[in-house]
Amino acid sequence: QKKINFPPPATTTKEANSPIIDEEGEALTEPSTAILSGIVKPLIPTNIWNSLTGREFFFPSVLSALAKTGIQTVLPSSSEFIEWKPADTKTKKLLALNDDKAVRSALADKDVLVWIGKFKNEGHGSHLPLVKTTSILPLAPRDMASLLMDSEKVKSYNKMSLGRADEVVFQEGIDNDADESPMGIGGEAKIVRNLTKPPLSKKLMEFVTVMYARRLKADDNVGIGIMGGNYEDGYAVVSRAVSGGQWGSVNQDGEESERTRSEILLGMNLIRTVPGEAGKCEVTAVTHCNSPSVPKMLAGSVGVKGAVDFVRDIRAMFN
Repeated sequence: QKKINFPPPATTTKEANSPIIDEEGEALTEPSTAILSGIVKPLIPTNIWNSLTGREFFFPSVLSALAKTGIQTVLPSSSEFIEWKPADTKTKKLLALNDDKAVRSALADKDVLVWIGKFKNEGHGSHLPLVKTTSILPLAPRDMASLLMDSEKVKSYNKMSLGRADEVVFQEGIDNDADESPMGIGGEAKIVRNLTKPPLSKKLMEFVTVMYARRLKADDNVGIGIMGGNYEDGYAVVSRAVSGGQWGSVNQDGEESERTRSEILLGMNLIRTVPGEAGKCEVTAVTHCNSPSVPKMLAGSVGVKGAVDFVRDIRAMFN
């Protein structure tokens, strides 16, 4: 596990321009404006993806913008750039009722709402579907965010995982205040490497992903959840594949030739309270994945099953 040295909070103009020092002691050069704006879009332009160095997420401004993008992707306004439709009959029938009380009742009864989506514009992975779920989980919002960020606990809810390692830790503590944190942003941020063994696959799937979790803020404008929770005591956990440089591809030495690189192009969990029920949370999650070992025609059904299984596996931890 490597730590990055960020300059202390600036009190002078000179200090404000202090460089970020990487794990090898090298000063990092901030990427161009085009790269910085492209890497945080809901869908990364293909030319930007192909020119990444692997160090773009070392900059606090990028993580802050990525969290905003993740939040934007799970909200109803995402229909401006994603075409969503119910992914199963139960969700379709429930939404067709246009009855908020019926939807709340279904969620309380442990139903999972699930949608499948497609980006309306072109970019890296635009041919692949997104999956969105909304569900009630049996733990408080802070505990859910903490669970997602804890690499040691991944195998307890992801049966395919062979383990997730923290490769680079930017800062720890999901409740960090921006004023007191190394990066000058709230929350916890790191780059992780997850190895999974899918059923019926001869190769292991490797994901290298930046993860960033923080408390929700009023200016996130998340509105009110289905169960009535707002931003207060809620959390955002966003993930995105890291590519380029040292993360560019799987190392083909020895046993690692049995691995194939997969990508969480965007992962987002918006975690709200369930008013009156301290030990529960309402989670709306979006996942956009690129797994070369999964045929394109199966990507939708595999994605939907994976998203619903994730909800069931989290619930099973608390049964």
